[in-house]
Amino acid sequence: ASAAATAVAPPSSILGRSRGHVSEPRVASCARRGVRTRATASTSAPDADVLDRAFAFAETYTKESSATFYFATRLMPPEQRRKVWAIYAWCRALDETVDGVEARDAGSARAATELDAIEARLLDVFQIQQECIGERGDFTSRATASTSDPVAVALAETVRTTEGMSAQPFLDMIAGMRDDLRDDVSFADWPSLREYCYRVAGTVGLMTLPVLGVADGYSIEDATDAGVDLGIALQLCNIVRDVGEDARRGRVYLPLAILKKHNLSVDDVLNADANFAVNNSNYAAATEEMIVLAESHFESAKAGTKMLAPAQRLPVLAAAEMYGALLTKVREARYDNVSKRAYTTTTEKLFVLPRVAREAWFGS
Repeated sequence: ASAAATAVAPPSSILGRSRGHVSEPRVASCARRGVRTRATASTSAPDADVLDRAFAFAETYTKESSATFYFATRLMPPEQRRKVWAIYAWCRALDETVDGVEARDAGSARAATELDAIEARLLDVFQIQQECIGERGDFTSRATASTSDPVAVALAETVRTTEGMSAQPFLDMIAGMRDDLRDDVSFADWPSLREYCYRVAGTVGLMTLPVLGVADGYSIEDATDAGVDLGIALQLCNIVRDVGEDARRGRVYLPLAILKKHNLSVDDVLNADANFAVNNSNYAAATEEMIVLAESHFESAKAGTKMLAPAQRLPVLAAAEMYGALLTKVREARYDNVSKRAYTTTTEKLFVLPRVAREAWFGS
């Protein structure tokens, strides 16, 4: 971590967990006064040093959490990429709240309580940002009062300075994380898995679209479907890549209908080893079906990049190509996503840039 990043607290302290300054009665009073949970850019600027440390933390957190995503975001203009890092850091920290927690563990109740606190703080940030008379300055001072809460500070500043951000995708993601705390985390079919993928990843497209902006002649609403499809594709990549890792946690995210179609059971996946993955044609077929689903969503997302502001097309296409390369890696490993985790090297990431740059600039 950089010196700037180490000046702020680790992720375990973030997102308003048991924060005394989250005032639920005042949140409720704002709601009663008809305040919408959609941000409008404010002119009240917080302390620059606090922000520098908060955004440096978000950058480091992003880089250490996902080298591929970080590499793609480095292609964005500085103002947009630091906001995207803030959003990613919030999402990643939210994920870590429930990651590794089993539904029957005592930790599950703690995680559920933490999710409630995160949701309350999120509503606080969005609602106070609105036209609550006399409270805008109070919002700024609370959001930046302590460098021990870097992700909350960075996200609040992103909301404060980005017109059109909505609380709804953030709330939908929290709902998706609550799904992960259930005893019966399983998905009957592709539509149910797709809904989960929307909540935990498709929402990121909706969070970031106001930051990225759209090309002349398009609206944020025009680009919504492509943004959601990109998030779903990225989540499907994670699911395909992490089958073995998830199985060791007792989790199977492959839809039951797809398993049944290929004469597989949940126990087959939970007990799979490298030999099973490589030599079982049914498992290969089920994995290939998941890969094709991911690829179809990538294609939809890439087709929608024409609606993005020109400066944002390259990083979005790069992210799609770099994550899509993980699917190729799984194929090359003969569908062994059980004993190994697919990854791409820095050289491989750099290799895709000329092609995606040509596509971003010339459309082919």
